[in-house]
Amino acid sequence: MRTLPNGHRTLAAALLAAGLLAALPAGAGAQGSGGVQPGDPSLVDVVPKRSAILRTARAELARNVRERNGDNIPRYDYGKGAITPYSIRDQWCVAFGSWTWVQAGFDDYLGTRLLRTAFGGSLVAIQVTDLSSWARRTGHWTFRATPGDLVAYGGAHIGVVTVVDRKGRAVKSIEGNKDNAVRPVVIDMSRVTGYVSPTPVTPAKRVARTSALADVD
Repeated sequence: MRTLPNGHRTLAAALLAAGLLAALPAGAGAQGSGGVQPGDPSLVDVVPKRSAILRTARAELARNVRERNGDNIPRYDYGKGAITPYSIRDQWCVAFGSWTWVQAGFDDYLGTRLLRTAFGGSLVAIQVTDLSSWARRTGHWTFRATPGDLVAYGGAHIGVVTVVDRKGRAVKSIEGNKDNAVRPVVIDMSRVTGYVSPTPVTPAKRVARTSALADVD
């Protein structure tokens, strides 16, 4: 397996701690039956893409996205600039989170682009419960967070996981439509319903739990 660029090594360490890298088969970078099969996400593919999710979310945070008078249309520069590409003219936390995935290259999954094409090109509202149901149905639902996942708490809100503090039982995220803006948030794990991964998760991470506090072990 080739060496990761310097910019991805910190995230690689976080993924290793979360158990994602350990789940890859031995010799995953090699050709042949012991390696990653065509179409499977390899380490070299996954780490840069997850890094891109975080870069995208942080870039939007820096652009001061906010609605104008609570109109559900997010705009840049504190609501004074151009409309964002993830505006669906409705509750937009899921649209923001899934848009960061699309920008990172995970466009085979539930992203804003797919929401538009699936309904004849119309802009539609997608709810947290819709995303959670999709994740459970397709093997993307997990109770073990990794940076780049989407964190769901309750059936009403979702954000992009940026930091997982298992010792402190907290998740840091960047969220769209948080107080009508893109904001950084710290979530106590007792409030977390689960996490949606942009890649299918291993069976060990899909084990049913009553609370995402099972993330602390």
